[in-house]
Amino acid sequence: MIRASISHDQMMAMGDRELAAACFSPMIRAYKEAESVGESFAETGYGTLTRGQQALFAFWAYRTHAEHSEADLYWWTAYFMAQPRRWDSVKAGLGYFGDIGTIGVLQEMEAELAQRGHPRSLAGFDVSFDDLYGDPKLAGIAARLYGRLLEALPATTAVVAGYIRAHASEFIA
Repeated sequence: MIRASISHDQMMAMGDRELAAACFSPMIRAYKEAESVGESFAETGYGTLTRGQQALFAFWAYRTHAEHSEADLYWWTAYFMAQPRRWDSVKAGLGYFGDIGTIGVLQEMEAELAQRGHPRSLAGFDVSFDDLYGDPKLAGIAARLYGRLLEALPATTAVVAGYIRAHASEFIA
C-alpha cells in the first residue's frame, strides 16, 4: 500500500496544501519508480490506490504543473486533454472531492481549447508554451482563467485536505 508516513498529530498540524502534498509524495515516488523501469504506473500502481488516493493523484499531478503561470496552465491543460483518460481522471477527482471552483476553470479552459481545435491525442501534439505569444486572444483567455484558477485553488485544497483528514486511513500509514 502506498501511504504517507506521518502521525495523526503531524497531519492535524499541517496546513491544507502541505497535507495534500505530503499524501501525494509517496504516490508520485511510486509513479516515477515504475516509469523509470519501463512499467506503466497506470497498469501496475494506480489500481492499488484507494478512490480518494486516485482522485488526489490525478488532481495534484495536474495542479503541480499547471499552477505556475498562464503558459503552464495553457500547455499542461492541452497536454492532459490530449490524453483523455488522464484528463477525465483530473475532472473526476475534483468531482469526487466535491470541488466546484477549480473544476469550473478546467471545464472552461477545456471548452476554449476544444473550440480552437487543440489535439485530443498525443499523436501530432504540437502545442507550445510560446503559443500565447503569437495569439493575443488565447493569451487573454489563459490570463483570465489563470487568475480564476489561483482564486479557486485555496478552497479546492481545503476541500481535499478536509477529505484527507476525514479519511486518514486512506492516505496515512
